[in-house]
Amino acid sequence: MSIATQPPLSTTVQLFCLPYAGGAAGAFRELRRVAGGRFEVVPIQLPGREERGDEPPEFSVSALADEIAPHTGRPYAIYGHSMGARLAFEVVRELRRRGLPLPERLLVGAAHPPDRRVPLAATTDLPDDAFIDQLVRRAGAQPELRDEPELRAWSLPILRADFRWIRAYRYLAEPPLDVPVVAFAGADDQEVGPGDLLGWARHTSAGFGLRTVAAGHLFLRDAPTELARLLAEELGAPTEDLGTRAGEVRVSAVPSPGVAICRVTPYASIVEALDPEEAGWIESAAEEERDRLAARVAAARQALGSATGVPPDRFAFTDPATRGAWRPVGDPALESWRVLVLPLPVRQGEAVLAVAAPYERILLRLDLAPGWAP
Repeated sequence: MSIATQPPLSTTVQLFCLPYAGGAAGAFRELRRVAGGRFEVVPIQLPGREERGDEPPEFSVSALADEIAPHTGRPYAIYGHSMGARLAFEVVRELRRRGLPLPERLLVGAAHPPDRRVPLAATTDLPDDAFIDQLVRRAGAQPELRDEPELRAWSLPILRADFRWIRAYRYLAEPPLDVPVVAFAGADDQEVGPGDLLGWARHTSAGFGLRTVAAGHLFLRDAPTELARLLAEELGAPTEDLGTRAGEVRVSAVPSPGVAICRVTPYASIVEALDPEEAGWIESAAEEERDRLAARVAAARQALGSATGVPPDRFAFTDPATRGAWRPVGDPALESWRVLVLPLPVRQGEAVLAVAAPYERILLRLDLAPGWAP
């Protein structure tokens, strides 16, 4: 592996960056520009890309750890986007095995937790046209891949190699990392939603945070300024001139107005509290899913009701199956309100978290302390 370096900034944290499938060090060029020295963006160049284009597009966790190991003597963090998040996780575990200083933060974006499969990896063996179509529609890949022969010829071998690595990856259980983990989710990402990112909380004993970004799966490309602001905050760097985040909701582990936590209990015990249309939607689902879906609806109704004071018989939700924020209907006073419903890590059983806010898109900042449970 080789690190795409920039002049050292002794007063800043090094942020080593690992790209998404098919990506290269250049994917972090705009993030580096926007960061403007607030923290040191250090992209890692994988084989087969850009200046390493004459090498086979294959890599190993051990080789990546070899590259980062000499730089662990000063404060650093690691950010990985999509495939890069899973790579970053394994690199940190490898550095731990070697007894080296661990990063101040493991920062993961748009990625299923390592103990969960990656549904998009199932497309690896599709014919070229179908494979590319899946990447464009589901993961935000460049539409030009469909009809630009040179781009297609260069990209396909790298994409297929990366997705073969994702599909072959097998999680092996080890103790959680004694490193805080912060996960970033695209609020409009229909492939890996905020609820999926919450699963990373299982892999740290040092505290977990979830941040949502106003973009889709490739928010690294599409919202670099917003991502730079969030990263700067995590790394203790200045955030001046990086704008504000309209629609941000900050949630601690303690319920508050507009926030509700419901444990998953038998569906029959709460069905009377639901709108008849909602109950009908739940009853049409598979039997093994009904308890979980009912808890999601119940939490959403509780969060919205506590935030607005609108009685529960005056609203319902239009699409409780969506990965994004839910839209209430029935009362005109709730037209601008949305509710984001997420699975919540707890010590025993299952629970869901609902957050209600008067924004079209909820930008969430959720922090769970080490060992937290409701």
